[in-house]
Amino acid sequence: MLSRSTVASGLLLVMLGLQWVTSVASAQSLQGRVVDASGQPLPGLFVTALDGEDGIKRTVYTDAHGQFGFPDGLATPARIRIHHPRYQTKELPFVAPGDFGVVALQAAEDPMQQASTAAWFAQVPDSPEKREFLLNCASCHEIQASRIFKEGKLRDRSGWHAGISMMKALDVYAVIPPDFDTDHYADWTARQFTPEKLASLEAQKPADASLAAEQVLVTEYPIPESTELPHDLVFGPDGRVWVTGFWTSQIWAMNVATGAFEHYDVNAEPDTVAQVRALEFDQQGKLWVVNGGTSAVVKLDPSTRKFETFKVGMYPHDIVLDSAGNAWVNDYFAKKERVARVGAADGKVEVFPLPSLERPASEGVPLSYGLQIDSEDRLWSTQLAANTLIRHDIRSGESRLYVMPDANTGPRRNAIGLDGKVWIPEFNTGRLTSFDPATETFETFDTGSGAAGIYDVAVDPRSGDVWLAASLASELIRFDVRRKVFVHYPLPTEPAYMRHLAIDAATGDVWSAYSSLPTATPRVARLQRRAAAPSTASP
Repeated sequence: MLSRSTVASGLLLVMLGLQWVTSVASAQSLQGRVVDASGQPLPGLFVTALDGEDGIKRTVYTDAHGQFGFPDGLATPARIRIHHPRYQTKELPFVAPGDFGVVALQAAEDPMQQASTAAWFAQVPDSPEKREFLLNCASCHEIQASRIFKEGKLRDRSGWHAGISMMKALDVYAVIPPDFDTDHYADWTARQFTPEKLASLEAQKPADASLAAEQVLVTEYPIPESTELPHDLVFGPDGRVWVTGFWTSQIWAMNVATGAFEHYDVNAEPDTVAQVRALEFDQQGKLWVVNGGTSAVVKLDPSTRKFETFKVGMYPHDIVLDSAGNAWVNDYFAKKERVARVGAADGKVEVFPLPSLERPASEGVPLSYGLQIDSEDRLWSTQLAANTLIRHDIRSGESRLYVMPDANTGPRRNAIGLDGKVWIPEFNTGRLTSFDPATETFETFDTGSGAAGIYDVAVDPRSGDVWLAASLASELIRFDVRRKVFVHYPLPTEPAYMRHLAIDAATGDVWSAYSSLPTATPRVARLQRRAAAPSTASP
C-alpha cells in the first residue's frame, strides 16, 4: 500500500513536471531530450558538460520526460556527454547555446562494467561474513568489475585468495585483524560471485525523476595531482574549499569560481609523508590539521603561511575544537581507545584514556574513527572495528561506552544533529543510526542498500537534514529528519569514493571529494539543489 507521503510526492511531481519542462525551454542555455531505442523518455540519466576551459565537469539529471537543461552562464563546453551504467554513452559536440533535440540511447551491452560496488553486492545476503568483508576489503576503495574480474575472467577461489593476500601484505598498520582468515574469505567470496549469481545482477537504477524539481547540479573539479588522495575538505571562512593532500603533505585552497588551487605546506618533516587527513578552522581563522604520518597536529595561519607543529604521540585520525579553542584528536591505531588535547593557548599536549571493550588481540585494534563535539563540550567518538560509541565529557572528565545495537555495523564518521542527537553512519550495513544522549537510546534507519558503504555524515545547519556519503554506491543521500525519508542523489563518476562531507552553511551546498585508495580519478565534488525549498532549522 502506498503511504500518504509517497502519494503526495507523486502528485507534486505531476504538478511540477510540466512546469519544469517549460522552464527548461525558456530559461536554460543548453537543453535537449533523451529517449530509449523505442522513443520512451529516459528519466534520471546524467548529462555532463565536458571540456570547458576550466576543466570542470557540470552534470544535471534528465527529468520525467527525459528533458535536460543547463543553467545560463555555463562555461562553453566542447561536448555534452549523456551517460548512465545501464545505457551506452553518447557524446554530442557543442556548437552554440540551443536545443540538442531528441537524443536516442541504446541499452548497454554489459551494464555491470560501470556498476557500483553496491550494485555488485546487492545479491549478497547480509551475514557476519559480508559485514566483515566490507569492513576489511572495501574500507579504502570500491569493489566493482575491475576487481571482481581479473584480466577479463571472473575470479575463482585462487584469484580471491591472491587478492586478499596482497591486500593483507600491504597493510603496514595492521588494520586487518588476525582473525580475518584468508582461506575462509576466499572460499566465501568465490561462492558469492559465480556466473549463475551474476546473471541476475542489475546496475544501479537511474535517479528519481523528482530530483528535476530540485534542479540539482553536480560540479566536479579536477585535482592538481592525478595520483593524490584528497581525504577531507572544509568550506573556509574565505569562501574557498580547503582540501587535504594526503600524499603531497599539503593543504590546498580551491577557488570555487575558477577551480584554481593554492598550495600550503603543513609538514615539518619533509622526509616523511605527512598523510594529511582532517582539518577544521577555529574562530580566529586559523586552520588546524591532522598529519597522521608524522603523529602531529598542525596549526596553519593562512594569511602568513606559517604553521606550528605539535607532536601528539599517536596516529591522529580526526580533529574537533572545543568551546575554548583546544584541539582534540583520536588515536587511530591504538590498542586501547584514547584521545589527545592540544591546548590553544600554550600548545600543551595531554592524553586521556577512554573506556574500552578490551577486545582480544585476535580481533585487532578498535580503530577509533569519527570524532565530534556537542554544545555541552562532550566528545563523541566512534570505533569502526570495535562497533562502539564513546562519550567523553571534557569538563568533568567522565566517559561512558555504548555498544551499537547490532553486531559489527562499522560505525564510521559521526555528526551532531541540531537537537543534540548523534548521527552514526554504519559502513558495514548501509544504515543510518541516531543516538539520543537524553534517553541513551539508539534508532536505526535503512537507506535501502546493505552495501552502500556509508562513510561520513554531515548535518545541514539550516534544516537539520542529515547528508550521507555513500561511498560504495557512488551517491550522496539526504535524510529528511522530519519525514524520516531518504532521497538519493547518484553521482556522475564511478567510483565516487568519499571519505568526508562539508556543507556550506549559507547555501546548503554539499561538498566532498573522490578519494579511492589505490587511486581512482580524484575530484572535488559539489552538489547544489538550486530550486530546493527554503527550510527552517529545528530548535
